[in-house]
Amino acid sequence: MQSEEIILINSGDIHALWPERKIGRTQDELFGASIFISYEFLKEICPQFDEVCFVLEGNEEKKEELKHVFDEMIGIYRKEQEEFIYLKMMGLLYRMLYLLFTYFKQVKNQAIIKSQKYMERIQKVMNYVEEHYQEPVTLCQVAAHFNLSMEYLARDFKKHTGSTFREYLDKVRLNHAFELLYGTDYSMLEVAMMSGFADVRSFIKSFKKEHGMTPYQFKKRNKTGTSDRNGESFADYPHIILQDAQKKKDI
Repeated sequence: MQSEEIILINSGDIHALWPERKIGRTQDELFGASIFISYEFLKEICPQFDEVCFVLEGNEEKKEELKHVFDEMIGIYRKEQEEFIYLKMMGLLYRMLYLLFTYFKQVKNQAIIKSQKYMERIQKVMNYVEEHYQEPVTLCQVAAHFNLSMEYLARDFKKHTGSTFREYLDKVRLNHAFELLYGTDYSMLEVAMMSGFADVRSFIKSFKKEHGMTPYQFKKRNKTGTSDRNGESFADYPHIILQDAQKKKDI
Protein backbone atom coordinates (compact mmCIF):
# COMPACT_ATOMS: atom_id res chain seq x y z
CA MET A 1 0.00 0.00 0.00
CA GLN A 2 1.45 3.35 -1.09
CA SER A 3 1.27 6.76 0.58
CA GLU A 4 -2.07 8.55 0.07
CA GLU A 5 -3.55 5.37 -1.41
CA ILE A 6 -7.09 4.26 -0.65
CA ILE A 7 -8.14 0.62 -0.84
CA LEU A 8 -11.60 -0.90 -0.55
CA ILE A 9 -12.23 -4.31 1.01
CA ASN A 10 -15.59 -5.85 0.22
CA SER A 11 -17.68 -7.62 2.82
CA GLY A 12 -16.50 -11.21 3.22
CA ASP A 13 -13.14 -10.67 1.48
CA ILE A 14 -10.22 -12.36 3.20
CA HIS A 15 -7.58 -9.77 3.94
CA ALA A 16 -4.72 -8.85 6.21
CA LEU A 17 -2.74 -5.62 6.25
CA TRP A 18 0.79 -5.75 7.63
CA PRO A 19 2.56 -2.46 8.44
CA GLU A 20 5.76 -1.93 6.48
CA ARG A 21 8.54 -2.08 9.06
CA LYS A 22 11.52 0.11 8.06
CA ILE A 23 14.50 0.75 10.24
CA GLY A 24 14.82 4.44 11.07
CA ARG A 25 11.11 5.11 10.69
CA THR A 26 9.41 6.16 13.90
CA GLN A 27 6.10 4.77 15.16
CA ASP A 28 4.49 8.18 14.57
CA GLU A 29 5.24 7.82 10.86
CA LEU A 30 3.39 4.50 10.67
CA PHE A 31 -0.21 5.55 10.56
CA GLY A 32 -3.33 5.25 8.51
CA ALA A 33 -7.06 5.36 8.90
CA SER A 34 -9.94 2.99 8.21
CA ILE A 35 -13.70 3.30 7.95
CA PHE A 36 -15.88 0.25 8.59
CA ILE A 37 -19.46 0.48 7.30
CA SER A 38 -22.12 -1.67 8.95
CA TYR A 39 -23.22 -4.68 6.89
CA GLU A 40 -26.76 -4.36 8.24
CA PHE A 41 -26.86 -0.71 7.17
CA LEU A 42 -25.71 -1.59 3.64
CA LYS A 43 -28.38 -4.30 3.44
CA GLU A 44 -31.01 -1.71 4.33
CA ILE A 45 -29.82 0.54 1.52
CA CYS A 46 -29.46 -2.29 -0.99
CA PRO A 47 -31.40 -5.51 -0.16
CA GLN A 48 -29.42 -7.30 -2.91
CA PHE A 49 -26.12 -6.24 -1.35
CA ASP A 50 -24.87 -9.85 -1.06
CA GLU A 51 -24.99 -10.09 -4.85
CA VAL A 52 -22.84 -7.02 -5.56
CA CYS A 53 -19.30 -5.86 -4.88
CA PHE A 54 -17.30 -2.67 -5.37
CA VAL A 55 -14.26 -2.38 -7.63
CA LEU A 56 -12.22 0.83 -7.59
CA GLU A 57 -11.19 0.74 -11.23
CA GLY A 58 -11.73 3.27 -14.00
CA ASN A 59 -13.32 6.70 -13.54
CA GLU A 60 -10.30 8.32 -11.88
CA GLU A 61 -12.25 11.55 -11.39
CA LYS A 62 -14.83 9.85 -9.16
CA LYS A 63 -12.12 7.88 -7.39
CA GLU A 64 -10.42 11.16 -6.46
CA GLU A 65 -13.77 12.48 -5.25
CA LEU A 66 -14.16 9.35 -3.12
CA LYS A 67 -10.70 9.92 -1.61
CA HIS A 68 -11.66 13.54 -0.87
CA VAL A 69 -14.79 12.41 0.99
CA PHE A 70 -12.74 9.86 2.93
CA ASP A 71 -10.16 12.49 3.91
CA GLU A 72 -12.89 14.87 5.02
CA MET A 73 -14.47 12.20 7.23
CA ILE A 74 -11.13 11.46 8.88
CA GLY A 75 -10.48 15.18 9.22
CA ILE A 76 -13.75 15.65 11.11
CA TYR A 77 -12.89 12.79 13.44
CA ARG A 78 -9.45 14.19 14.21
CA LYS A 79 -10.85 17.57 15.22
CA GLU A 80 -12.65 18.48 18.43
CA GLN A 81 -16.09 16.91 18.48
CA GLU A 82 -19.08 19.23 18.22
CA GLU A 83 -22.48 18.26 19.56
CA PHE A 84 -24.08 17.55 16.16
CA ILE A 85 -20.96 16.75 14.13
CA TYR A 86 -22.33 13.26 13.49
CA LEU A 87 -24.90 14.83 11.14
CA LYS A 88 -22.10 16.11 8.90
CA MET A 89 -20.39 12.74 9.17
CA MET A 90 -23.54 10.93 8.08
CA GLY A 91 -23.92 13.30 5.14
CA LEU A 92 -20.42 12.39 4.00
CA LEU A 93 -21.17 8.70 4.53
CA TYR A 94 -24.18 8.91 2.22
CA ARG A 95 -22.06 10.81 -0.31
CA MET A 96 -19.45 8.04 -0.18
CA LEU A 97 -22.10 5.34 -0.66
CA TYR A 98 -23.64 7.27 -3.56
CA LEU A 99 -20.27 7.27 -5.33
CA LEU A 100 -19.66 3.59 -4.61
CA PHE A 101 -23.08 2.36 -5.72
CA THR A 102 -23.25 4.66 -8.75
CA TYR A 103 -19.76 4.37 -10.20
CA PHE A 104 -18.01 1.33 -8.71
CA LYS A 105 -20.72 -1.32 -8.14
CA GLN A 106 -20.47 -4.65 -9.96
CA VAL A 107 -22.76 -7.67 -9.87
CA LYS A 108 -21.12 -10.86 -8.62
CA ASN A 109 -21.40 -13.97 -10.76
CA GLN A 110 -22.39 -17.30 -9.25
CA ALA A 111 -18.80 -18.54 -9.19
CA ILE A 112 -17.79 -15.60 -7.02
CA ILE A 113 -20.75 -16.10 -4.67
CA LYS A 114 -19.85 -19.79 -4.29
CA SER A 115 -16.18 -18.97 -3.75
CA GLN A 116 -17.12 -16.42 -1.10
CA LYS A 117 -18.66 -19.17 1.02
CA TYR A 118 -15.28 -20.91 1.11
CA MET A 119 -13.52 -17.63 1.90
CA GLU A 120 -15.84 -17.02 4.82
CA ARG A 121 -14.69 -20.30 6.32
CA ILE A 122 -11.04 -19.33 5.88
CA GLN A 123 -11.79 -15.97 7.47
CA LYS A 124 -13.14 -17.82 10.52
CA VAL A 125 -9.88 -19.75 10.70
CA MET A 126 -7.91 -16.49 10.52
CA ASN A 127 -10.07 -15.00 13.27
CA TYR A 128 -9.44 -18.10 15.38
CA VAL A 129 -5.69 -17.64 14.97
CA GLU A 130 -5.96 -13.99 16.03
CA GLU A 131 -7.85 -15.02 19.16
CA HIS A 132 -5.57 -17.93 20.10
CA TYR A 133 -2.12 -16.94 18.79
CA GLN A 134 -0.73 -16.94 22.35
CA GLU A 135 -1.60 -20.61 22.68
CA PRO A 136 0.21 -23.63 21.11
CA VAL A 137 -1.99 -23.53 17.99
CA THR A 138 -1.46 -26.24 15.38
CA LEU A 139 -2.97 -26.99 12.00
CA CYS A 140 -4.27 -30.29 13.37
CA GLN A 141 -6.01 -28.56 16.27
CA VAL A 142 -7.61 -25.90 14.09
CA ALA A 143 -8.75 -28.45 11.50
CA ALA A 144 -10.41 -30.50 14.25
CA HIS A 145 -12.06 -27.38 15.67
CA PHE A 146 -13.71 -26.65 12.31
CA ASN A 147 -14.40 -30.33 11.51
CA LEU A 148 -12.03 -30.34 8.52
CA SER A 149 -9.22 -32.65 7.50
CA MET A 150 -5.68 -31.30 7.88
CA GLU A 151 -4.97 -31.83 4.19
CA TYR A 152 -8.10 -30.00 3.08
CA LEU A 153 -7.53 -27.03 5.41
CA ALA A 154 -3.85 -26.74 4.45
CA ARG A 155 -4.68 -26.76 0.74
CA ASP A 156 -7.67 -24.41 1.05
CA PHE A 157 -5.83 -21.96 3.32
CA LYS A 158 -2.90 -21.72 0.93
CA LYS A 159 -5.23 -21.31 -2.05
CA HIS A 160 -7.19 -18.41 -0.58
CA THR A 161 -4.47 -16.57 1.37
CA GLY A 162 -1.28 -17.27 -0.56
CA SER A 163 0.41 -18.36 2.68
CA THR A 164 0.65 -21.64 4.50
CA PHE A 165 -1.11 -21.89 7.85
CA ARG A 166 2.26 -21.84 9.64
CA GLU A 167 3.44 -18.76 7.75
CA TYR A 168 0.27 -16.90 8.66
CA LEU A 169 0.48 -17.92 12.31
CA ASP A 170 4.09 -16.71 12.51
CA LYS A 171 3.10 -13.44 10.82
CA VAL A 172 0.38 -12.81 13.40
CA ARG A 173 2.71 -13.58 16.29
CA LEU A 174 5.50 -11.42 14.86
CA ASN A 175 3.16 -8.50 14.39
CA HIS A 176 2.16 -8.63 18.05
CA ALA A 177 5.79 -9.10 19.09
CA PHE A 178 6.81 -6.05 17.05
CA GLU A 179 4.37 -3.86 18.95
CA LEU A 180 5.61 -5.19 22.29
CA LEU A 181 9.24 -4.60 21.34
CA TYR A 182 8.57 -1.06 20.19
CA GLY A 183 6.37 0.31 22.94
CA THR A 184 7.22 -1.60 26.13
CA ASP A 185 10.14 -2.65 28.32
CA TYR A 186 9.23 -6.34 28.46
CA SER A 187 12.15 -8.75 28.42
CA MET A 188 12.80 -10.83 25.31
CA LEU A 189 11.45 -13.91 27.08
CA GLU A 190 8.27 -12.06 28.05
CA VAL A 191 7.77 -10.80 24.49
CA ALA A 192 8.26 -14.30 23.10
CA MET A 193 5.80 -15.87 25.54
CA MET A 194 3.18 -13.10 25.18
CA SER A 195 3.36 -13.42 21.39
CA GLY A 196 2.82 -17.18 21.41
CA PHE A 197 6.30 -18.45 20.57
CA ALA A 198 7.42 -21.67 22.26
CA ASP A 199 10.70 -20.14 23.40
CA VAL A 200 13.08 -17.23 22.82
CA ARG A 201 15.12 -19.19 20.29
CA SER A 202 12.20 -19.80 17.94
CA PHE A 203 11.12 -16.17 18.35
CA ILE A 204 14.56 -14.83 17.41
CA LYS A 205 14.77 -17.18 14.42
CA SER A 206 11.36 -16.12 13.05
CA PHE A 207 12.00 -12.42 13.73
CA LYS A 208 15.36 -12.44 11.97
CA LYS A 209 13.90 -14.27 8.98
CA GLU A 210 11.14 -11.66 8.65
CA HIS A 211 13.04 -8.46 9.50
CA GLY A 212 16.66 -9.25 8.71
CA MET A 213 17.88 -8.65 12.26
CA THR A 214 17.40 -10.09 15.71
CA PRO A 215 14.81 -8.58 18.06
CA TYR A 216 17.71 -7.48 20.29
CA GLN A 217 19.16 -5.43 17.43
CA PHE A 218 15.77 -3.99 16.59
CA LYS A 219 15.02 -2.97 20.18
CA LYS A 220 18.44 -1.33 20.52
CA ARG A 221 17.89 0.76 17.37
CA ASN A 222 14.39 1.80 18.40
CA LYS A 223 14.85 2.28 22.12
CA THR A 224 12.33 4.88 23.25
CA GLY A 225 11.39 3.74 26.75
CA THR A 226 7.95 2.66 27.84
CA SER A 227 4.92 4.17 26.18
CA ASP A 228 1.35 3.37 25.34
CA ARG A 229 1.75 0.43 22.98
CA ASN A 230 -1.67 0.96 21.45
CA GLY A 231 -1.33 3.82 18.99
CA GLU A 232 -4.77 3.37 17.54
CA SER A 233 -7.98 5.16 18.36
CA PHE A 234 -11.53 4.25 17.51
CA ALA A 235 -14.77 6.21 17.26
CA ASP A 236 -18.30 5.07 16.60
CA TYR A 237 -20.88 6.95 14.58
CA PRO A 238 -24.24 5.56 13.47
CA HIS A 239 -23.55 2.67 11.05
CA ILE A 240 -19.77 3.22 10.85
CA ILE A 241 -16.60 2.73 12.90
CA LEU A 242 -13.56 4.91 12.34
CA GLN A 243 -10.13 3.57 13.20
CA ASP A 244 -7.34 6.14 13.28
CA ALA A 245 -3.75 5.04 13.89
CA GLN A 246 -2.51 8.63 14.03
CA LYS A 247 -4.38 9.73 17.14
CA LYS A 248 -2.75 8.80 20.41
CA LYS A 249 -5.74 8.78 22.75
CA ASP A 250 -8.84 6.66 22.97
CA ILE A 251 -12.24 8.19 22.32
